[in-house]
Amino acid sequence: MPDGNPVVGRMKETAPAAPAGKQILFPQLPSLSRIMSVVMLMFGILAVGVLFYQLMIGFFVPLFLAALLVVIFRPVHLWILKRTGGRGRLSAALTTLLVLLVVLMPLGMLVSIATTQFTVLLSQMNGSMSVALDRVRSQLGLDLPHAEHFRQLDRTVDLLGVAEPVITTATATGEVRTDLIAKAKQLDQAASIIVYLQEDLPSADTAVEEAENAIASIERFANGLREADQMRRDETESGTFNPLTRLNVSEQFEKEAVFTAAAIRNWMNRKLGGTLQSQLKLLANPDETDFARLIRGARESLQPRFVRLTSATGSIVAQTLFGLVILVIAVYFFLIDGPAMITTLMRLSPMDDAYEHQLLMEFDRTSRAVVLASVLSAVVQGILATIGFWIAGFDQIILLLFLTSLMALVPFLGAASVWVPCALWLAIVEQRMIPAVLLAIWGAAVVSSIDNVIKVFVLHGRSQLHPLFALLSVIGGVSVFGPIGILVGPMVVVFLQTLLEILNHELKSETSASKSKDS
Repeated sequence: MPDGNPVVGRMKETAPAAPAGKQILFPQLPSLSRIMSVVMLMFGILAVGVLFYQLMIGFFVPLFLAALLVVIFRPVHLWILKRTGGRGRLSAALTTLLVLLVVLMPLGMLVSIATTQFTVLLSQMNGSMSVALDRVRSQLGLDLPHAEHFRQLDRTVDLLGVAEPVITTATATGEVRTDLIAKAKQLDQAASIIVYLQEDLPSADTAVEEAENAIASIERFANGLREADQMRRDETESGTFNPLTRLNVSEQFEKEAVFTAAAIRNWMNRKLGGTLQSQLKLLANPDETDFARLIRGARESLQPRFVRLTSATGSIVAQTLFGLVILVIAVYFFLIDGPAMITTLMRLSPMDDAYEHQLLMEFDRTSRAVVLASVLSAVVQGILATIGFWIAGFDQIILLLFLTSLMALVPFLGAASVWVPCALWLAIVEQRMIPAVLLAIWGAAVVSSIDNVIKVFVLHGRSQLHPLFALLSVIGGVSVFGPIGILVGPMVVVFLQTLLEILNHELKSETSASKSKDS
């Protein structure tokens, strides 16, 4: 039918046809209303997604743990499903009950008992730590008679480098008393301490020459401070001030402070058996008041945190119980509707089904590698180590079981970070060498070695994370997600690796397709 408009008809007749084999630069574009509809839909999805994230972020930990437990107990669930004649709800209920009895309840009892033992240990920390420190000093030869005098000398040396003060204060009687006199008196007291310790403290090296040099340097410095104080008094009375004189006094103060501090340090090092031995003895003999204050502060800071875990009215307990309820419910529904949920998510996701299947397989593989292998290995190491702790005579074996199992999940540190200090405690503090040696042999030969056997048996040669990435992922996971980060961290790294592999595969596919078209 001819076009009604003659002009349009002539344009159509005269319009040049597109050359064969060439693409049209501007193919038919969607309408503006269609574009606006898609944009508004994306904004709506983004807004609702943010709200959904805020609603569900509080349930991340129980849902994540429920997914892990479902993956781990899936073979058991399939076996129960077969035994119950394919009744899904009954088999899911029985599997959930099994998870509750085998995993959740024992873990809760373990944490509760370990917390109680830790609270008791904190309450006994002050006296036991003092006794332990005394025994350690005796075993290592770090006893220091008259430790308080050496600490006073050490503090005096530290204060010698402080710049000489220039402020004077007037007393009620009209006298002018400066800090120079106070520092000179401290130096006199330091000289008296050196004389006393040189005569009263026996040592392999008498250090007579060093003591004489230190005393002479102290006296010279103290006399210089008194002369500077007298000069300032004269300037105050006459009302004349000489800036050059004050500058010379300040330079002389710094020079004498360095010489005196070096002389005192030199005598202390020779008297106490060397530089390293001197520092070790000072560190191993802290002030009793400061040590008691440190222990008391640590106990007051840590004890309430663990007492709240065993308090029925604590908010943490309420949150934990609520999370456990969500976890149990999620396990039940994941077992019943898990495949349907996965199918729905795959249908709604714009990602290719092959990639989604790859991610699901990676989640299954990583869950077994990280959770089943690592947790099973950690539990076995904790049980084996606890047997050694019990034979060695430790009282808080449940606490040690919990700590050993927890540290066994951390790469590089492992169970050795618990049984090694326990063996050292037996050898140095309690002076029981045979149990200490046996515990060390048991820990090195059995506890820490069983990790390789279990992981090889469970993983069957499947690849694991590089040890460096495993350590960093655990540390970063704990800092971001809390304790659950021990499991989440490695899985995040594995998922990132999987996504990068998918992206690399997609880019290679596009490159191959473009090359085939060009050819």
